[in-house]
Amino acid sequence: MAAAAVPERRSYDIPAQNMAQALEAFGRQSGKAVLFDPTRMVGVRSQPVRGSLSIDEALRLLLAGSGLAARRANANAYVVDVPSGARRAPDSILRTISTAPVLRDAPDLPQAAAIEKPTEDQAITVTGTRISGFTAPTPVTSLSRADLESKAAGTVSELLDDVPQLRINQNIGKSSEPVGASNVDLRGLGTQRTLLLIDGRRVAFTDPAGTIDTNIVPVALISNVEIVTGGASAAYGSDAVAGVVNFLLNKNLKGFRLDTSYGQSIYDDHHRPSVSAAYGIGLMDDRLHLTFAADYMHNDGQTAQGTRPWGNDKTALLTNPAYTRTNGQPRLLIANNSRFVQMTAGGVLTRAVGLQIAQQLGFPTGTGVQFGPGGTVIPFNYGTNIGGTFMTGGDGTSLVDEGNILPEIERITGYGELRYELSDDVEFFADFLYSRVNVLSDLSPNRDDAGFLVRDDNAFLPSSVRTAMAAAGLTSITVGRMNFEDQTSVFDNATDVKRWTFGLKGRFGDGWRWDVSGQISRNDYESISHYNRISNRWTLGLDTVVNPATGQPICRALLNTPNPTAAQDPYGDIRNCVPINPFGAGSINQAALDYYRGTSWTRSRQEQDVFAANVSGNPFKTWAGDVKFALGAEYRREMTKLTADADSALRRWRSINSQPFSGEFTVKEGYAEVVVPLVNGAAWADNLDVNAAVRYTDYELSGGVTTWKVGTSYSPIPDLRFRATLSRDIRAPNNYELFQRGNQVISAIIDPRTNTSRPTLQITSGNSALKPERADTLTAGVIFQPSFLPGFRAAIDYYRIAIKQAISTIAPQSIVDYCEQGRTEFCAGVVRDAAQRITQVNVIPFNADSMKTSGVDIELQYRFSLGTGQLNLRGLANYVAEISTTSNGITNDYVGLAGIAPPPAGLPQWRFNLDANYAAGPWKLGLGYRYIGGGKFDTRFNITTLDLIDNTVSGRGYVDVNAAYALSSTVELYGRVENLLNVDPPITPNSIATPTVANSQFYDRRGTYFVIGGRIRL
Repeated sequence: MAAAAVPERRSYDIPAQNMAQALEAFGRQSGKAVLFDPTRMVGVRSQPVRGSLSIDEALRLLLAGSGLAARRANANAYVVDVPSGARRAPDSILRTISTAPVLRDAPDLPQAAAIEKPTEDQAITVTGTRISGFTAPTPVTSLSRADLESKAAGTVSELLDDVPQLRINQNIGKSSEPVGASNVDLRGLGTQRTLLLIDGRRVAFTDPAGTIDTNIVPVALISNVEIVTGGASAAYGSDAVAGVVNFLLNKNLKGFRLDTSYGQSIYDDHHRPSVSAAYGIGLMDDRLHLTFAADYMHNDGQTAQGTRPWGNDKTALLTNPAYTRTNGQPRLLIANNSRFVQMTAGGVLTRAVGLQIAQQLGFPTGTGVQFGPGGTVIPFNYGTNIGGTFMTGGDGTSLVDEGNILPEIERITGYGELRYELSDDVEFFADFLYSRVNVLSDLSPNRDDAGFLVRDDNAFLPSSVRTAMAAAGLTSITVGRMNFEDQTSVFDNATDVKRWTFGLKGRFGDGWRWDVSGQISRNDYESISHYNRISNRWTLGLDTVVNPATGQPICRALLNTPNPTAAQDPYGDIRNCVPINPFGAGSINQAALDYYRGTSWTRSRQEQDVFAANVSGNPFKTWAGDVKFALGAEYRREMTKLTADADSALRRWRSINSQPFSGEFTVKEGYAEVVVPLVNGAAWADNLDVNAAVRYTDYELSGGVTTWKVGTSYSPIPDLRFRATLSRDIRAPNNYELFQRGNQVISAIIDPRTNTSRPTLQITSGNSALKPERADTLTAGVIFQPSFLPGFRAAIDYYRIAIKQAISTIAPQSIVDYCEQGRTEFCAGVVRDAAQRITQVNVIPFNADSMKTSGVDIELQYRFSLGTGQLNLRGLANYVAEISTTSNGITNDYVGLAGIAPPPAGLPQWRFNLDANYAAGPWKLGLGYRYIGGGKFDTRFNITTLDLIDNTVSGRGYVDVNAAYALSSTVELYGRVENLLNVDPPITPNSIATPTVANSQFYDRRGTYFVIGGRIRL
């Protein structure tokens, strides 16, 4: 048996004062974490503590006569609360005070006044390192259960979207990506560069695109969220380039908790009922612990931005027909009352031919031709600013009011966990997570903004137009149409997540710990597109002539080939052809709809298997304390298999046309990490230690790569700590980036040669030649906790991330623009027809030269007694100095890019949150202010060309308030109002057919939002 350690002695100078402040001072002077409930410290005074004492002696003196007791969580943390018999404090109001990492899996509060030894499952861990019980040099931002409850958050994205370092990328209706998914993106470097963990274990992709929907995380059990705002690949492996978001679940819950709430916007939409429940129990003298949790949330969303005052002006981004490179006119216009140039509900002749036919029909000069009710031929009045897609005013229809704010989302999550102590030193654990997320969204009906061909012998063509065509010498015309008969395209997405974790953990020797675990994930994704259109059937049905035998309309193809062979008609398009009458609103009958309209689907399975083994301990001591060491190995298999309906595989649908693919790879990894204390309690340094880690990763497809980290923490005095890290991080391409065979979408592309906009086919494919990207990350900062100002803490950290061979995807419009700017490497992706019109843009990921970002994070906190309660002030801020990409020597910086959605992923230069929370007696009151800086509509605009007259976007500030009242020790009522002043978002429309008027994802589109609810703790 090892000899008993000599108790560590430190010098203390803590005057008698409010207990909360005294415990804060004790945490700083002892270097230990102290967990307590501030509301139970109100009115309690401490005893003075002075002199050289052991930690246990100092804490006993401090608490003497207070009625409080202390319990040691482990060698580096203590819990202070009322003695045996009192109810366990809710996790939501536990606080940790010290420079040590946040307590994970908080133990039960004390049952006796004695200070007890820690148990194995009470180890303190911190995200970003594999070693417990030390102050990591990597910056970590923590959100507690109290933060989640004060926000009345029903989803993880609602909790995280206020963190300045994060952007929540939520697809509100882009058909080529998982609709409704909320993906975490640290530093704006892309969601694939942020590693998502649950209890320190990797989460598998939830969709084929290689992203993770945070809606799957069980809100009921979240005890803490830790955000590592720097590279962590050496600790956790691939993908942790920008950092890590780790959701820590409450593994020691005892009793029952229930939280129910209801929210809605000031516009009576976004109705959101939410229920979460959790139950934990210890059996067999606490050798067996069971935990269960379930969540349900439904948000009916709002898919029409015209319900908002800022969204009902039909605002769109137009190409300026008056623009030339030399006349001082802007290339683009942001204008209200925007309408389609070449689409109406009944059909309209495309402009060039329409002007000719209108003259033959005797219509007023400058008008076109459209088809009214029953196919009547009437003039079409053009507006002003006539571009390729939109114009200002005129007779064209508009879908701008129908742009999405948020799709309908329903989430069900279930979780169960079992822990059983096989012996005093070995524990078995297992858990299961199930989540299902359903999302319903809509897009525009099938449309023909480029026009479809109509010949002069068409059976439905009005005779007056046929005559006018003959007089003009035309044998065909093109007609644009918004096909409202097809109904609004509906996307029904479902994500099913099943995750099993199991293993053993234990201890041996003098403080050594080990664990072995397995993790099996089977995630299914399905996207169903209702009311899609088979392009060939649409074309065949439109080409209708009069059957000379019957005098009735018949498809030309069927007339010419009445009995097609299987080779001539493999899909039955000819033999089943139904004539389509496109002239006049409502002219397309049900038989025609049944012929060309249908449902396409995409299904994928994402599999992940992870097997890991870890060991950690203190192999020896130096003159300054224990050397801490961790070693581990991991095997991981990632597989994605995508299937689609037969017509999609053959690219027969108008949109989507997912191409089946499958890809799989394995990863083998090994790591080591060490913490070496160099100084402890010296005159020139209160503390100095060095942390280093190395990981070797062998990718089946791309070979081996080494990542590493070196960091240090230095405290010249207890009140001041400096920290710095330097790391090499990696991200390997995922299966989607490597193997996808082409995802199709039709969207507007502006041709720089003509400054006109046309709907253009865009196909995104994989690139099997991609290599892992490498990132070098530097963080350096300082933490100040002055003993003369108890409760105050300030942290400032600088970061710089430089990624080499960054895996990048360039937006289709940028590919076209770069080609025209002379960057010939992009021209292979632009397909033009014989008339030099752009017909297709091909997008593939590639290894760019570099991607860089740098900036500063600031955190301020001050907690003090005020009246009969406690006031907690907190501020979080992020300043972005650079976020840029470089390819072939050309650099684009996206700081302040506030007008368009990614790619590229821009960030406001400044974001900050200020929060004040006051707790006294049964009341909790909170006031928050969120600021999101402005910038430019597009940071690439107005450099060599006048793109917009006003390229600026102003910032926005939002005020939030919350309150809670405890009816008893077990029941609490609460409420919250977000965006109290109903601040509108900046108007930044995109150029798609159904524009999102407020396109930036940083600003609130929902408007003032109210939440009321209640909590029960038993």
